[in-house]
Amino acid sequence: MKIATFNIWNSDRGMPLRKQQIINEIKSVNSDIICLQEVKKEVYNKIQSEIIEYKYSYYHLFNNEYEGLAILSKYPLLKKQNIKCAIFTTCEFENNIYLVINVHLPWDSVIQKEKLIVDILNKSRSIDADYAFLTGDFNCSVPSSVHQYITGQTSLLNTEVTSFWDDLAEVYAEITNTKPAYTLNLRTNPRWKGKDVAVTSGRLDRIYLKDTFPKPFPELKSFSLFGKDIDEKSGYCASDHYGVVAEISVD
Repeated sequence: MKIATFNIWNSDRGMPLRKQQIINEIKSVNSDIICLQEVKKEVYNKIQSEIIEYKYSYYHLFNNEYEGLAILSKYPLLKKQNIKCAIFTTCEFENNIYLVINVHLPWDSVIQKEKLIVDILNKSRSIDADYAFLTGDFNCSVPSSVHQYITGQTSLLNTEVTSFWDDLAEVYAEITNTKPAYTLNLRTNPRWKGKDVAVTSGRLDRIYLKDTFPKPFPELKSFSLFGKDIDEKSGYCASDHYGVVAEISVD
């Protein structure tokens, strides 16, 4: 199972050329499922019309119908649900049911992020699946309370996760003896033009895999970023975030 997440940046900068860049990046990563954030309806329609590999999808508008979340899948989606800032789907792949959660937490309130992630993980417990992915733009760094809560290292709002989630970037970094790369890179992404600004980059876009016990532990085959190419005509990458893609294998 190959899964990706990509915040495609709801902005007119670089448009309309950047629409094609987004489509090209989605095609090139060729994942089984891709989760998209900051998706305007017109961009979703263009993606749907030009990428025929994804026959199944779920799109839900948030933020007063200004932008939404989308999940594109090569396999039929069995369930589609949503709560504030997240959408949930399940699909069957090689005799296993996978839960995929696509998240876009707000950038401007730690309190809201904490409340929402508790709600999202509470909701996930009511959905039956053999394996579960939690993906998206969490709008907070790895040391954040949100990340620590997801990975079972702290409690929030008098709650705790009953099954922790592994950050696949951290898992792959351990396997390969490397360092996880920034997905919001202020030094290299032309959107930010911030090579010398006194602000740090961050790894805001992440893919988590829920603890699989008693199911077999899957093998993490690969993990990488995409969307890093700068187009000469638009002057931008496809987005102001880089996408993330992971591949797991279940024996």
